[in-house]
Amino acid sequence: MASITLPRSVQRSSQCGNTVSREMVKALVQHNCSQWLLEFAKLRTCRPTLVESMAQLTFSTVVASAQRRVRCWLLVPFMLLTCATAHGAVTDEWLYTVQQAVADQSEEQREIAARQALLEVLSRVTGLNTIPRNATIAAALARPDRFYSEYVFVRTAATSEVTADEALALEIKFQDNVVLDLVRDAKLPIWWSGRPMSLAWVVVEQDTQRTLLRDGGDSELSTALLRQAQRRGLPLALPLLDLQDTMQVSPGIVWGNFLPTLAAATDRYGVKQLMIGRMRAEMYGQDTLYSGDWQIAFARDLEPITSNFSGLNAVQVANLGIELAAAYFAPPMTIFAGDQFEYGLRVAGVAELAQYARMMDYFRQFEFVDDVVVSSIVDGSMNLTVSTAASERLLVSLLTREGQLQSVDDDAPGAEINLVWRD
Repeated sequence: MASITLPRSVQRSSQCGNTVSREMVKALVQHNCSQWLLEFAKLRTCRPTLVESMAQLTFSTVVASAQRRVRCWLLVPFMLLTCATAHGAVTDEWLYTVQQAVADQSEEQREIAARQALLEVLSRVTGLNTIPRNATIAAALARPDRFYSEYVFVRTAATSEVTADEALALEIKFQDNVVLDLVRDAKLPIWWSGRPMSLAWVVVEQDTQRTLLRDGGDSELSTALLRQAQRRGLPLALPLLDLQDTMQVSPGIVWGNFLPTLAAATDRYGVKQLMIGRMRAEMYGQDTLYSGDWQIAFARDLEPITSNFSGLNAVQVANLGIELAAAYFAPPMTIFAGDQFEYGLRVAGVAELAQYARMMDYFRQFEFVDDVVVSSIVDGSMNLTVSTAASERLLVSLLTREGQLQSVDDDAPGAEINLVWRD
């Protein structure tokens, strides 16, 4: 396929990653459709100015082109959907929204809470329980306001530890791209935000009665468990315990550690990560203390890791379980700081422009993909170059985890990574 030569001003604009000018858009429109699509795909930075340039171009530009170019121009509105999200990964907002308790609404309290909130969001993004205080992190903590876009003081629900009058918190929304840049600069790992849900089957025995924690329950333990999961960035749910659940799982099933039965009951939720808690609760004065164990396992292999505990309160039990789960589930989806790699990918099954747009959006949701460049589009297959810190094995594992991209075996030596797009 012949390359497109753009005016020098256009080349400079593309190379420096700045806004795309009208001149560039016109130059692209004046070429045939397949070339236009390829060059458009190569633009690494799609800013709102590009959308404005598209809108400002008059229809006379198209009329002046040959009739075949008019057909290509009609593709522009579909391409705008891709450009609109090209500047950042699609991430879950809850990962970057943090609440920190404060005594009052003073500036001093806000600064203290903002530093703690930044550490919490870094813990969520990296998967690390403790964030190392290197020079980059120390500088960030000195000015945490550089990393969030808005904050508000809110009233939170009272707990056994906090009265209604004291339940004041600072809610901060951090900017995902800025936080990720900080993580990369600090050479910290990145735990992919597309992390799957975990389901917790927890049975508590008290006064000879065994009870399962359920979704919507208001027990101290279930509240502490979900709150700590949010703090650590671990998506977690409790079972509904509706008729379908209770027909498969009883408190005795969990207490007896029948893991295959629990894995089968979890299938209805589409969840492949299990937390299993078995504990006894006893009253000591006004306090309830728990003794038992946590088990963490992937449903596909059911080879759990176990941690025993004794004499812990609800918050301590929840913290122990969530830390164990985060340490177990995060590594398979974590990219560690290190060398940068470039991999060639061939993706088949991209026959329509809408499929191309969806596939490129899919790539941009991965924080570990630093750059994607399309080198050619031939007969429904796209050749891409992906820049990432991930190993080849981890890259393929994460790209294919949700099933929209599927791996194609290729035994040819030195072959590119072959994938097929499914949607």
